[in-house]
Amino acid sequence: MNPIINLNENNFNDVIQMASETPIVFHFMSPNEPQALQMETMLRHLSDEFKQQFLLAIINCDEQPMIAAQFRIQAIPSCYFFKDGQPVDAIQGLVSEQELRLRLNNILPKEEELKFNQALEYLASEQYELALPLLKTAWELTNQKNSDFALLYAETYITMKNGEAAKTILSQIPLQDRDSRWNGLQAQIELLEQAADSPEIQQLQADYQKNKSPEIAIKLANQLHQTHRNEEALNLLLDWLKKDLAAGNGEIKNQFLSITAAIGHNDPIVGKFRRQFYSLLY
Repeated sequence: MNPIINLNENNFNDVIQMASETPIVFHFMSPNEPQALQMETMLRHLSDEFKQQFLLAIINCDEQPMIAAQFRIQAIPSCYFFKDGQPVDAIQGLVSEQELRLRLNNILPKEEELKFNQALEYLASEQYELALPLLKTAWELTNQKNSDFALLYAETYITMKNGEAAKTILSQIPLQDRDSRWNGLQAQIELLEQAADSPEIQQLQADYQKNKSPEIAIKLANQLHQTHRNEEALNLLLDWLKKDLAAGNGEIKNQFLSITAAIGHNDPIVGKFRRQFYSLLY
């Protein structure tokens, strides 16, 4: 999308339709008015600074009197600010760049929206690892109140076959937002869990029940980690560390740290288990 458009009667309807999805600043000017040219210079500078965040539509009132009349322009320069297809602000005459920034801020997408939209671009090309931190940040910027962000965050983990991370996210969604989509994601997690219960894990679990040794615990934790059952794996190892930080000649601790490192800091369960581990150290 070209962020700056010279508006005329031929493209007027197309631009108006774009206003429902894209913030737009309509700048009504005349090349014979120095203040209008000064205003346009500031707007072009801001368009370059906030790349692709809003559309600047420039209307030469000398050449497009019908459009100017439709907006009932009474002074040049004049600016109309549109968001979600509706006018939310207007300026008549020249204002300072500081004032223009304040007005523009009313229609610019918020930081969490920018992060979320960028994540959508990565998801469209199946770059899930790049999308995850953006979705996490977008959700946190809303103080975890935007459940749509959280649902897509969880859904991305499910796509990556990491049901535990998705389950942790879904558990933080308020009860009033647990709709059919939330239930559908929970059902997908259950299917992942069933698929992850391999014969190897079942045998190790049986062996561990008979002989709860550090060696079997490490093997079982590793298998659980390989099938993205990280919370089970870390809980298993943490139980040993709570009794003895040097359990298994230090191999339990090493395995615990290796798994948390492999999971990565973006996974919501990592912070929880690292806090519990650090509490054992002090």
